[in-house]
Amino acid sequence: MRASIVIAGHNEGDLLWRTVQSTLEASADLDREIIVADDASTDGSVEEVRRRFPQVRIVASRKRGGPSPTKDRGARAARGRVLFFLDGHCKPSKGSLRRMVEDVDDLDGRAIVTPRIPHVDTETWTFHPGIVGYGFNMDLVTFDCGWIERKYMRREGRFYESPALIGCCAAMSRRLYERLRGFDSKMIEWGLEDIDLGFKAWLLGHSILVDARIAIGHRFQSNFNRYTVSEVSVLYNKLRMARKNFTEGTWREWVDTTRQGEKETTWNDAWALFSKRRRGVEEERRYLMARRVRDEFEYAERYGLEWPVERRGKSSVRCGGLVDC
Repeated sequence: MRASIVIAGHNEGDLLWRTVQSTLEASADLDREIIVADDASTDGSVEEVRRRFPQVRIVASRKRGGPSPTKDRGARAARGRVLFFLDGHCKPSKGSLRRMVEDVDDLDGRAIVTPRIPHVDTETWTFHPGIVGYGFNMDLVTFDCGWIERKYMRREGRFYESPALIGCCAAMSRRLYERLRGFDSKMIEWGLEDIDLGFKAWLLGHSILVDARIAIGHRFQSNFNRYTVSEVSVLYNKLRMARKNFTEGTWREWVDTTRQGEKETTWNDAWALFSKRRRGVEEERRYLMARRVRDEFEYAERYGLEWPVERRGKSSVRCGGLVDC
């Protein structure tokens, strides 16, 4: 099978079946399977998909885990050689999925591909022409992200290079997904699973490339109306991402800086949870450090970040492109 399209969601309501229907219509010319990876929905949305689209596979969790383990569960159940991830509130345009799979193949599976992403009006189920996202940037202190206008992005042939990954619509080879260890199945509740995966990819030498000719719509929102997000969970996910991807000196600086900006109770609770699950983090860290070809200092330099900055005057050991390894 050429591609597996994994649609992840939690309590998406009628947006889930509309996403599935749009995906089926947009990918009719593609050898594919469609998998709905459900994060313990209770609103009947999954049952409606089963009723309307019996050909769609459902991978459901009884207990809510968050988007990261949900997407990974869908990927592990998939059979295609290209993995395509969509949120449960997306509208692919006709032919967009096939063209993105072709992009992955043309790049020999060595990059993550994303489209341009217009806002979908959920009332009319049409694209809003004035709201379109292209690339995504990321701050390495806060892990905050934001959109980049296309004119400020680096051109790579017919693609544009994005510093970070927005995970609402993304395609990659199964081989690359497995090399990156996929979405972090131990992240919880919400946040960072996409930028973590994208950062791992960049450090291991794989780009995030935007094909601006392709449009896949996404429902943008400014708040959470279907679930709550705790400060502890977000900070715990940040701790996992930082520990896996930063060299030792950067990790220590990041911990000191981040602790100062958090409430003591939030920090203590997140650190306790992180410490309880640290063995798995350290194992993935060793795996990634042994394979990466770039470091966070190169990332900061390439994308104009103020931190971290390598201390050139300080004696440091470099091995395999890493600092303090």
